[in-house]
Amino acid sequence: KKYQGHFEGLKSEFAANLQAKEALCEEVEAIADKEDIKDANQWNALSKQIEQIQAKWKTIGFASRKDNQKIYDRFRAACDKFFGKKRDFYVQFKDNMNENMEKKMAIIAEAEALKTSTEWKKATDRFISLQNQWKEIGAVPRKKSEQMWKRFRAACDEFFAERDKHVSPENNYAANLKA
Repeated sequence: KKYQGHFEGLKSEFAANLQAKEALCEEVEAIADKEDIKDANQWNALSKQIEQIQAKWKTIGFASRKDNQKIYDRFRAACDKFFGKKRDFYVQFKDNMNENMEKKMAIIAEAEALKTSTEWKKATDRFISLQNQWKEIGAVPRKKSEQMWKRFRAACDEFFAERDKHVSPENNYAANLKA
């Protein structure tokens, strides 16, 4: 009789543990199935949630021998799915940043080649176009961002400073704009 009571208690404990673990699986699966995660902040917030759920998982005892491996595999698969999607996001993000860096380097090269031009009107229009393109291009790796901006800015500043020294009535853009 004593044994039977012990085994009944174990059975209900295993069932309760299984139920608790199933609920955690559902939480992770819902997070892993999200499609609209757009930025690093969202990924980091969701990663923290998953880590909290994983910590909670560790506090729950075993399910029955029959169910324990199955429920663990389900939980692991949901976690792996989430972290796989996160990894893919960052690979794509890095590729985009490198692509943006190449585009900005091309703009810098053109600006540096153009900075000594004395075709004031034509070069001014081109610099304005390059500045607009620069703004349209997304982020570049943080380590490179400032030095790239300084190079581009220096080429622009050098051209415009030289142009402004050679202002003649027909080249006086500010006055022409007012007029």
